[in-house]
Amino acid sequence: MIHKGKVQTVLGPVEPGDLGLTLPHEHVLVDMTLGACSAEVLINQTESGRAAATTAQAGWEPGEDGPGTAASFRARWNEPICLENRADVARNWFYYGNYKIASIDDVIYEANLFKRHGGGCIVDQTSIGLARDPQGLQQVSRATGLHIVMATSYYTFEYHPGELEELDVEGVQDRIMRDIEVGVGGAGIQAGIIGEVGLSTTMHPREEKVLRASARAQRSSGLPLSIHPGFGPDAIWAAVRILEEEKADLSRTIMCHVDHRLASKPAPNSFDPDQWLDLAKTGMYLEFDCFGWEESYRQRGKIDMPNDAIRLNEIMALVEAGHGHRVLMSHDLALQHWQRKYGGHGWQHIPETVTALMRYKGFDEDLIDQILIDNPAEFLTIA
Repeated sequence: MIHKGKVQTVLGPVEPGDLGLTLPHEHVLVDMTLGACSAEVLINQTESGRAAATTAQAGWEPGEDGPGTAASFRARWNEPICLENRADVARNWFYYGNYKIASIDDVIYEANLFKRHGGGCIVDQTSIGLARDPQGLQQVSRATGLHIVMATSYYTFEYHPGELEELDVEGVQDRIMRDIEVGVGGAGIQAGIIGEVGLSTTMHPREEKVLRASARAQRSSGLPLSIHPGFGPDAIWAAVRILEEEKADLSRTIMCHVDHRLASKPAPNSFDPDQWLDLAKTGMYLEFDCFGWEESYRQRGKIDMPNDAIRLNEIMALVEAGHGHRVLMSHDLALQHWQRKYGGHGWQHIPETVTALMRYKGFDEDLIDQILIDNPAEFLTIA
């Protein structure tokens, strides 16, 4: 059963007004390792792995597929995250344990810090293939009192289960609708959002199939839809065109990661607001979901990486152009070193730190509440 006018959480439907401050794009429990047994395996399996490791210190030369992982870099693979290597983890990411958040106790610790700083709801956008954990989400919700919304649909093609090769668009749609209408996890735990639908920079045919199926499921269910695009405006606008072909409700669709995947202009013009203003004209939600990423030291090209101050400048440009009701903010916390327990910013970062920066930059309290409370509640309400 779909509960129209409510928000579907892992413990059942709730009133939108009960959510409070909401993080619309996080990963509560996630595993991105694909069962990799070595650094080389993960590097070669995923687009994100290649992006993280194609550096000289890892043994890779620009434009070459190799010659292979350097000995000292490979040795990092099994090291636990600790104070001694925390800075190296942040700069290189490439530690096996960093690619998974699997301890329910760690997650409860992080979630309670978020709650202590005024948090009310977390949307777990861990789609199928990323080790989605319905029962684990229920445990975290019960232990903390936070509302948690679970996702459905599929991530990028590397993470697709084998059955997606054979299923057609209607078959994929049926699987998504099962999660929405019936539920999963052995206890009928229902999804409250479709996504994040994973797309590569060059869209894989199976990813296009999933995107079309997800758009159709959105039309059938009234649930919100969330898109993880490839890098660059071409990848983003390709996804928009398919959504338009499928008659998706763009006013209930998030384009994720716009703070670092939409920009295509080299510095010093990387943060020209016209890029975001053009996308906002579609009526989609623009999600600035990498708050806490202060990582220009990992920059691989001529396009600058934003920090939190730049993200807020981009958001204010959207607000001043009349798109404040289309903005969402989150952390996309999916790596262990971003958790507060391991020296990271944690889920408390937005309510504790970013809201203070918003005030310094001229965001009034009504605008802060609109972006952090009202917009997510409206988006998550089943139409």
